Amino acid sequence: MSAINPTEFSHLPDPPGPPLLEGFKLLGKSPPDALLELAKRYGDVVRWRGFWPIYCINNPEHVRLILTQSYPRFTKHTIDYRVVGRTLGNGLVTNEGPDWAKQRRLMQPVFANRAIDKFDTVINDMTAELATQWANKAADEVVWIDRDMSRVTFQVVSRTLFGADIDDAADEMVDILHIVNQHPLKLSALLTLWPWLPVPSNRRFKRIKDRLDGIVDNLVARHQASYAEGRGDIVDRLLAVRDPDTGEGMSREQMRDEIITLMLAGHETSATALTWTYFLLAQHPEIEARLIAELDGVLGGRPAQSADLARLPYLKQVVQESMRLYPPVWGIARRANEEFELGGYRIPKHAYLSISMWVLHRHPDYWPDPERFDPDRFAPGHGTERHSYCYIPFSAGPRACIGAGMATLEIQLVLALLLQRFRVRPLASHTVVPQAVVTLKTRYGMPAHVTPRAG
Repeated sequence: MSAINPTEFSHLPDPPGPPLLEGFKLLGKSPPDALLELAKRYGDVVRWRGFWPIYCINNPEHVRLILTQSYPRFTKHTIDYRVVGRTLGNGLVTNEGPDWAKQRRLMQPVFANRAIDKFDTVINDMTAELATQWANKAADEVVWIDRDMSRVTFQVVSRTLFGADIDDAADEMVDILHIVNQHPLKLSALLTLWPWLPVPSNRRFKRIKDRLDGIVDNLVARHQASYAEGRGDIVDRLLAVRDPDTGEGMSREQMRDEIITLMLAGHETSATALTWTYFLLAQHPEIEARLIAELDGVLGGRPAQSADLARLPYLKQVVQESMRLYPPVWGIARRANEEFELGGYRIPKHAYLSISMWVLHRHPDYWPDPERFDPDRFAPGHGTERHSYCYIPFSAGPRACIGAGMATLEIQLVLALLLQRFRVRPLASHTVVPQAVVTLKTRYGMPAHVTPRAG
C-alpha cells in the first residue's frame, strides 16, 4: 500500500485538553457513556487521546470496512484482548492469524443451527428447575434476577458442553468464572501480562487460572474415558472434529482454551441479555402484555421448542431491541496493521480502534428516538433502510460470535418459559445501572419480586 500524505486528509476531531486529564475523565464515568458523549460532540470518527490515542468509530460503513471488507488489515492484538487472553488462553475470542482460522473451521459445524436446535430440551429442563425454585419462594421474598439468570445459563452451557459430568464441579466453576470476568477491569490485571513479576496479584491470578485449567482438563479426560456414541454434547463433537488437511484433532491445550472461552462467554452474554430484558419489560408493561399474549396464544403454557420460534416473532423482536439498548458485549477493539484512510481521515499504523455497540446502537441517523424501547423497530418490513452494520450485538464479519445462534435460542426459550409463569418486578427502591466490565452487567445487581401469574 502506498504511503499516505497527511496533508490530503482532514484534521481528526478530538476533544481539547491534556491527554492525561482526558484519561481521568473517562475513568470517572461509565466508559460506554463517555464514548457516546464523544460521538455526540465530535461525530463518527473521533480521536480520543486519553492515556494513549484511541480512534472511536461510529459509522456503520466504517465498521463494515474494519470488521469485514478489510479485516486482515486489523488485529485483535490490543491490551484489553491480551489481558482477557490471560484467562481464555488461545480460544477463538483471543486467537489470531492462521491458528484462529484453523480453529474456526474446525468448530463452525459444531455450532450450525441444525446442531444447536437439539439443545432446546436441555435449555427447557434447566429453566424448569429455576421455575420450580421461584414457585416455592414466599411472595415477599427477594430474588436476584442477575444471579438467577447467570446460574441458569451456566447450567445450560455446562450441560450442553459436558452433559451431567460437570455437576460435582459446577459450584466451584461458577465462583471462578465470576472472579475471572471481573479481572480484566482491575488495574492489577495489566501486571498479568508479565506473569514473572513476583507481585501478590499475579500469584493470586495464577492460582485461580491453574485451578480453572485443572478442572477443565479433568472434565475432558473423564469425558473421553466415558465416551458414548450418540450422546451428542459439544465436547464429544469437539473431540471428534478433524482438520481436513492433516487429519489431526485439537490438542489438549486448545481444547481446554476453547471450552473455557465457551463457558465464560457462553453464559455471561446470555445471562446479561436476559437480565436487561426483564428490566425493560418491567418498565414497559404494555410491551410485556403483548409478548405474553403471543406466548399464550402459541404455546398455551408449555415450554417452547426450537420449531416454535418461527411462530413467535414478537419474542424475537423484544430480544433484538433489548440487545440494541443493552448489548451484552458493549464494545470491541482492533489495532491497525498499516496506515489507512477512513472517511477522509488518516489513521496511522498501530492505531487503536474502538467500536462500541452501545454507541452504534444509539446512532440517531439509524435509530429515531434511540433511547426508547420499541421492539417494533425489528418487525417484519421495518428498518429495511437501515445500514446492516448499525446493529451488531454479536459483532460481525469473519470474527462474529460463533455462538450467536446458541445464545439467541437460549435467551428466547428461557424467556418463553418463565414469562408465561411469572411476573418479575425489580425493586423500585433499588438503583439499576450498567457496569461495563467484559460484559455489560448491572453494577449493584437486580433484586426483584417474582410472583406466579394467575391461571
